[in-house]
This record gives sequence, C-alpha cells and structure tokens, in this order.
Amino acid sequence: MMKRTLIIATCMAATATAFEFPQFPFAPAAPKASPQVLLQELDSLIQQSPKNGLNTPGDISEQILDVCRQLEKQNPTRAPVKNSKMMSGFWRMEWTNFAPAAPSSGKLGPFVGDVYQDVDLNDKQKARNILRVNFPPICGELVASTNVVDDSTLAITFQTVGNKIGGMIPLGPKIDFEGRETRLWEHAYLDDEYRILYARRQEEEESRGFLYVMKRADDERFETGV
Repeated sequence: MMKRTLIIATCMAATATAFEFPQFPFAPAAPKASPQVLLQELDSLIQQSPKNGLNTPGDISEQILDVCRQLEKQNPTRAPVKNSKMMSGFWRMEWTNFAPAAPSSGKLGPFVGDVYQDVDLNDKQKARNILRVNFPPICGELVASTNVVDDSTLAITFQTVGNKIGGMIPLGPKIDFEGRETRLWEHAYLDDEYRILYARRQEEEESRGFLYVMKRADDERFETGV
C-alpha cells in the first residue's frame, strides 16, 4: 500500500509539472514613446535648462541626450540632408552641450544671446550661423558653403565671419577663412519643426561631436547687417 501511494504521488507531481505554465525570464518590453511624446519631454527638459544649454546640470543633460537618441531611432525623414525643402529655413538653437562656452553656444565674452542657423540648400547652397545679443546690440555672422557628404551629413566650409554693433560699427576686422575650416553636421532627426544634429570638426572621426537642438523659426528671420 505504501509503495502504491508513493507511485500515485509521483505521477501527480509529474502531471502537475507537465501542465505548469512556462516562466518567462523577461517582462514584456514597454511600448516605445511616440516622437510627439518624446519632443514634449525634450521641450520640458530644455525649459529646465539655462539659456542655450549653458552649464546645464549633468543629470538633465544626460536626459536630453537620451531623449534625442530615442528620437533618432524614430526619425521620420529618410536621407534628411537630401531633403533640401525640409532642411532649408531659419532655425533657432534651443539647446547645445557645446563646450567651452563660445559664440557657437550663444556666448560672446560676458554676453549671452540667441543663436540661429539660416540654411539654404535650394539655391545658394550656403548656411549662416548667426549670434544676436540684444544688449549691447551685437550681431555676429559666420557664412559657410555646404556640401552633402551622405544621407545625413552636411559639410560646412567656413568662408567669412564678422561682428557688428548696431548693424553698423564693425567689431574687429571681418575674417576670410578661404575654405580652411570645415565642420560636419550629422543629422539625427528632422521633421517640419525640429532639427537635431551633431557638429564636429572634420578630423575628429572618433566622436559624433556636440549636440544641437534646433527649432524652425522662419517667422523670426532678420538681416544681420554684417
């Protein structure tokens, strides 16, 4: 009797094991946030940052970089650089991690201003980097020629750079680079409103460079007088 009981118990245990549901080692992946949600999150993080991203706390900076990486994976525009219609326009810089602080990040000496990129890939094949400081009224302009490197990368070759006070008085001589300086703009995300790119020196192949978050601002276009 004892032997029969043991056999029955063993069979029941085997049957129970056979009908157990499998244990999944990993929980199902959370659904990806849509680009619209990610852009809202990005805008919120930028609002928490100092102007232009200057001296952004490390934790916020890392969150911005992470959101931009997620946006890159969902970039709605194939071959962004070759889409001249979407690329062209007047863009305002919302945030950058460029360091050290310089005109590229909106800082000219002790003054901080707004940075714009005026991109024309339709007719002139040129780009202008513009820094505008309201007080004192200083405006700086870097003019560059453009060349498509690949589907996402634009080569920016410097031509001239100059600064003026009040659009009239030169702040030092205008510099002619004669094509000696080139930067690469690698685009990670492009839609009708946002342009996210990494900028680096042409020779710095081991790094993607500094991140720039640009927002379309065609209604803010102005002439620099430089």
